[in-house]
Amino acid sequence: MYEVNRSVFLLIPLEPFWAWLEDLPDINLDNLTLDMLQQDANAYLIPSCEDGDELWAEIEGRYLDIFAAELADWCEDEDLWPQLTLDRFKSWFKVKFSMIVTDLTAEELVREEFVPLELN
Repeated sequence: MYEVNRSVFLLIPLEPFWAWLEDLPDINLDNLTLDMLQQDANAYLIPSCEDGDELWAEIEGRYLDIFAAELADWCEDEDLWPQLTLDRFKSWFKVKFSMIVTDLTAEELVREEFVPLELN
C-alpha cells in the first residue's frame, strides 16, 4: 500500500443538475436515473489537504473548471449551459471528501488528458 500526496472528493449530482439534463435537447436519458448518476459520481484528486477548509478552498479556486467538465460530459454546446456560479455549483452538487488517499496497488499511476464523453 502507498499513501499518495493527494486528497480526493466525489462530486455527487443533485436534483437541479438532473433537471438541467432532462431539459437538454436531443439527449436520451431513458435508461438513466439521478440515483444511478449519484452512485457513479466523478472523483477528483487535488493536492493533499490537511482539513475540510483547505479542501473547500481548493474546490472553490477551481470550481469553474470542475463545473465546466461536469457539464461538458453531457453537452458540449456552452450556449445550453447555465451561468457557472459558485452558488449554483454548490446547489447542483454535493461534495464528499477524504483527506488521505491510499493506493492499494504497486502499479504505477497513469495520467491521461481529460476528454469529454461523446454521447450523441
